[in-house]
Amino acid sequence: MSKQNSPLPRRGDVWKVNFPNRPKDPHLPRPAVVISNDNLNEFADAVLVIPVTDEGLLTKRNLLPTHVVLERGVGGLTKDSRAMCEQIVSVEKSRLIDPVLGTVPSTLMTALVAALRKAVE
Repeated sequence: MSKQNSPLPRRGDVWKVNFPNRPKDPHLPRPAVVISNDNLNEFADAVLVIPVTDEGLLTKRNLLPTHVVLERGVGGLTKDSRAMCEQIVSVEKSRLIDPVLGTVPSTLMTALVAALRKAVE
């Protein structure tokens, strides 16, 4: 993401992210939902994101209490997916790939925060 012309990441945005330390991940870049608040997003060099995958949705046993299902079309996603809230990551804004894919509705943001709480409480 070049800082000059790129939009500021906002809470609830879905971006493709080039995650660090995962050179063998064949799915890079992978979508992720920005979960950090907009004050942090504006002033910090990094944002907090929840990685998203489209793998493992066919069997319910692969869904953990910390996962939130995101249906195709939500936030610009092209496949039914799940947000893996137990894998929250801080990434530099430079790892976000333009353009933003879309935005997750507030009802799903509430579910993401609840799932994140399950991961840490």
